[in-house]
Amino acid sequence: MIDGNLVVHTVKGNEHKFGTKVVPTGFFDLKGAENISAVLFSNAGTLAKFDRMGIVAGFNNPGHKYYRMGYMYDPDPNATVGKTFVADVENADYTEYWSDELQIFHNPNALHPIAPETFSGITQHYFKDGDHHSITPEGSILASRTMILHLVGDENQKTML
Repeated sequence: MIDGNLVVHTVKGNEHKFGTKVVPTGFFDLKGAENISAVLFSNAGTLAKFDRMGIVAGFNNPGHKYYRMGYMYDPDPNATVGKTFVADVENADYTEYWSDELQIFHNPNALHPIAPETFSGITQHYFKDGDHHSITPEGSILASRTMILHLVGDENQKTML
């Protein structure tokens, strides 16, 4: 913190070590990587994502309740963690798209760079003047879990199991 503001500096390391395994840092600095314009990544190709997308599409199971909770992007420039959230996946106002958790890492050394304007609605990471920058849409989910509750009992007296 400098004068009450969070200041982050990009520092490049030389290698990553795990046990006897050593891997150089800087994938985009490797020989031949200039032929890769960007890397697309998602941590959300999960069964929970497929369940939620089915609910959004109207394929909900009346004997179950679905809740999503986790952390979403906080646009406060001094934020160091995301904002917590809880959402009822069956709520009519709940929205989710297949692209929501996508992130693209732009190669600063690419022979054929992709302009950030090419993509919208996904998080993008790039380097400018040696510093890391990100474009993150409002409400982007950083991490989440889905709680699925099985309802038991008759129609008038449902309880959660």
